[in-house]
Amino acid sequence: MLPDLTVAQALVLLALGLSVGTFGAMVGIGGGILIVPALLVLFPDVEPSVITSMSLTAVILNALSATVGYRHRHWQDTRTGFVIVATAVPAAIAGAFLTRTVDRGGFELVFGIALVLGAVYLAKRGRNLPSVTEPSERGTPRHIVDSDGNTYDYRVRERLAASMALGSGLVAAFFGIGGGIINVPVMMLMLRMPAKMSIATSQLPLMFSSMAAVSVHLAITFGEWTPWVFGLVIGAGTLSGAQIGVRLAGRASGRGVLMLIAAILLVSGVRQILNAL
Repeated sequence: MLPDLTVAQALVLLALGLSVGTFGAMVGIGGGILIVPALLVLFPDVEPSVITSMSLTAVILNALSATVGYRHRHWQDTRTGFVIVATAVPAAIAGAFLTRTVDRGGFELVFGIALVLGAVYLAKRGRNLPSVTEPSERGTPRHIVDSDGNTYDYRVRERLAASMALGSGLVAAFFGIGGGIINVPVMMLMLRMPAKMSIATSQLPLMFSSMAAVSVHLAITFGEWTPWVFGLVIGAGTLSGAQIGVRLAGRASGRGVLMLIAAILLVSGVRQILNAL
């Protein structure tokens, strides 16, 4: 069970939200990949479903704030975002139910292994990623002009995007990480979208799939408000952090984003495995 929220805990959670919100919006991952390990440390006796509920609540607010910023810059590929949403949402609902069936030790071990495997894959792909990605020659064309007058022309294989979202939605809701950690690399490496568009567009499925998963947890635990209060405190920090991240996002290269995500995954994954053993 969670303790009563103290002033000191509120300040720690706000600081966590601010830092995670900045990083999450900057690279398009929502920040859940950092929130979950932090919460596992702060609350060592709390069950996985509560941890993921708190994380996803903060992720929703982070993605909402980032979406406002990215929409203002015209960096979001709305059509691709909602193609992913269509399959990510039902998968996220299934993932939320699945989380409630596992114990804490098994959750930490599986979480750690998944993070390390993801880190190895992204490091390998990111190292070989060219500085300028050639757009796909197949798929539905996109033509986007951002607020600075820059033009982006590329194609998106929408069926591939929808099929990959099934896996990202399930994994994201199960671990409470939101899905951006999967969607951004998929958009950059498989759909071959520009880095800016990948980071900004990932906020849409991130927000909607997290909302779907949170709805499941909320319906099951209706009346138990403490986890949601903790999640909202973290989320209050992410609201401001996300706006900082949006301003920093334009400076990130595709290769840099992937390598940074890989490093975070590796450190978090090794730590989770050591804790579980």
